[in-house]
Amino acid sequence: VRTPCIRPGAEAVYHLYVIRDPRRDRIRERLEAEGIPSGVYYPTPLHLQPCYRSLGYRGGECPVAERSAKEVLALPLYPEMTAAQVRRVAESVLRVR
Repeated sequence: VRTPCIRPGAEAVYHLYVIRDPRRDRIRERLEAEGIPSGVYYPTPLHLQPCYRSLGYRGGECPVAERSAKEVLALPLYPEMTAAQVRRVAESVLRVR
């Protein structure tokens, strides 16, 4: 599981907390089974969006973007989350093998 990178001397202010993992769909299923919401906000990379069809891009031309679109998953994040809720989400993600 890849988590967001915070550069030294910087402080994160998250709107979304997005992880990356090739097992994204399995992780999402596990979270759903445990009643934990998650989201995939951009399942299709930009170059394959219908509004950019006229640019002529095809699948395979932007492999990093395509791989990212298959791996990203937004985990629950809100101000009222307790440490126990954060731990529950993290443990659920880490249990997926």
